[in-house]
Amino acid sequence: MKIRSFKNTRNLHKWIGLISGVFFIILSLSGFILLHYDSLGLNKVQISGKFLPDIFFKIASSRRKIQTIAGTPGGSIYVGTDHGLYRSRDDGNTWAELKQGLFHQNIRVLAIDPAASGVIYAGTPGGIFKTEDGGDYWTDWFDASSGLSNGEVNDIVIHPENSEKLYAATQGGLFGSEDGGDSWEILFGQEDSEKGIPVNLVRLSAVDPATIYIGTQQGMYRRKEADKNWEPVWENRISSVLSMVSLKTDPEFFYIGTSDGLFKSFNQGRTWVKDENKGINQVSSLLVNRNDIARLTLATGESILVSQDGGDSWKSVNFSPESDSGNLFSSRPPAPTRIYRSDFPSPTFIVGTPSGLFLSRDGGKHWPEQKLSNAGKQPEERKMDLVKLFTEIHTGRFFGSYFVLLVDLATLGLILLVLSGVWVGIARNKIRRGKKNQPVGELDTEILINVQDTADDLSTETHEIHDMIEHIGNHLEKCKSIYMSKEKKEIEEIDRHITTLDRKIHNLMQRIGELEKYSEN
Repeated sequence: MKIRSFKNTRNLHKWIGLISGVFFIILSLSGFILLHYDSLGLNKVQISGKFLPDIFFKIASSRRKIQTIAGTPGGSIYVGTDHGLYRSRDDGNTWAELKQGLFHQNIRVLAIDPAASGVIYAGTPGGIFKTEDGGDYWTDWFDASSGLSNGEVNDIVIHPENSEKLYAATQGGLFGSEDGGDSWEILFGQEDSEKGIPVNLVRLSAVDPATIYIGTQQGMYRRKEADKNWEPVWENRISSVLSMVSLKTDPEFFYIGTSDGLFKSFNQGRTWVKDENKGINQVSSLLVNRNDIARLTLATGESILVSQDGGDSWKSVNFSPESDSGNLFSSRPPAPTRIYRSDFPSPTFIVGTPSGLFLSRDGGKHWPEQKLSNAGKQPEERKMDLVKLFTEIHTGRFFGSYFVLLVDLATLGLILLVLSGVWVGIARNKIRRGKKNQPVGELDTEILINVQDTADDLSTETHEIHDMIEHIGNHLEKCKSIYMSKEKKEIEEIDRHITTLDRKIHNLMQRIGELEKYSEN
C-alpha cells in the first residue's frame, strides 16, 4: 500500500467532512431557531438590511398577480399579491409595501376587523398573520403550532358581532378560533379525510351570523354555530362556487358567482334563478355596497358589470387598462379577477388582474396601471425581521439559484465522505493485521505515515526559512551600500553566518526529499 495514497485519502476525508459539516450546521441551526424563535424572544427582533441582498427590499417587477383587495371605511386600501402586500392611504395615489414581520409574501386573502380597522388578518400558504396597527408590523403568526394544522389559507371571515371569533377556509378544511387566532380547532373536513377536505370560501349569513356557509368541490354546506353537523345545501343547483354575497334583507337574498354564471335567490335559498345576462359567464368576484345593498358589482373573465337595482339589470364598465405609454392590452385585456370600490374621498374603481392593478376615478373611462414597484419603502430604513432571515436561509432562498447546487455538492460530499471513511478504515485494518507478520527491523507502517507527515511539515518550514534567508540577504546588501567600514565588517560577518545557515538548510531539504522517497516505497 502506498503511504502517499493513504495520506491523500485521509486528507480528502478530513476536508470533505469539514465543508459538509459547516453546510449542515447552518441548516440545523436555522431550523432550531425557527422551531423555538418565540421562546428565544426573537419574534420581534429586527436587523439592519445594510449588508443584505437587495432582492429582499425590491420588487423585481411592477406587475403582480392580484389575489385580494380590501379596504377600510377611512379610505385605506390593501392589495395582496403573489409576492407582497401593499397599502394606500390616499385613494390609490401612492402605495407602500408592508413586510415587517410578514414572512410569507404570497397573500391569498385579507380580512379587516369591522370594529377596529387597524386589526387585519392575512391568509397565506404558510398560515395566518395578524397586525394591530394597520399593517406597519405583523405581530402574530398562526400556523400548525396554533392548531391550524393545514396552513394553506383560501379565505378568512371575522364574526361581525364578536371580533375574537374567526373562521379560516383552508386546503385541509374549515378551522375556527374563539380567541382572535391564538388557537384553532377543525370544524369541517378532517374527520372525512386524513388530509382534510379543501374549503374554498367561508361566509356568514348577513341575517343570522350564527349560520356558516362554506364552499367545497363537493358543493355548498351549512350549519349553525351551536351545531356540529353540516348539511349540504342547494345540491344539483349550485356548483363550482367562486364568490358569494349575503344581503341583510327579509327574506335573505343570496348572490353566488360560479364558473357557470351568476345565481340569485330572493327567498333565503329555497329557489334559485340564473342571471341570463349574456355578458355574465364565470363570476370571479362579487361586491355589494355597504351603504346601498342594491348596488352590486361583479367581475367576469372578460368584463366588469354594475347593477343599481339588486341585479335586475346590469351595465358594463369599459375596462381598458393603460400604462404611461397609452393602451397596454389593446388586443386582449387581462381578465379582471378582483374588484373593489372605494367611495372615500371620491368614487374609485380598483381592479386586480393576473397582470397587475388598475384604477379608475372617472367611471371606467381611463384605467391607469398602478406601479407597485415604485411603492415607498416602509419604513425608510432597510430592516429585516430576524426570523424571516433565518427562514430564507433555511429554505435556501437566501442563496438564490446556487442553493440547489450547494445541496447537490453537499450530498456528493457526504457520499465521498462515507467512501473515503470506509477506505481509511479498511486500510487501518490492513495495517493492524500486517503488524503481526511484519519482519523484524522493518518500520511500522503507521510510523512511516507519521514520518511522512513530519517530513511534509519540515519541507514546508524549510522552504519558508529559505525564503526568509533570501529576504535578509537582500536587506544586508542594501546595508553594505549605506553604512561605514566598521559596520560593513559586521554586516559581512552576519552575511557569512546567513550563507552557512542557507547551505545547511539546503542539505536538510535534500535529506527530507530522500526520506519522502523512502516512505513512499
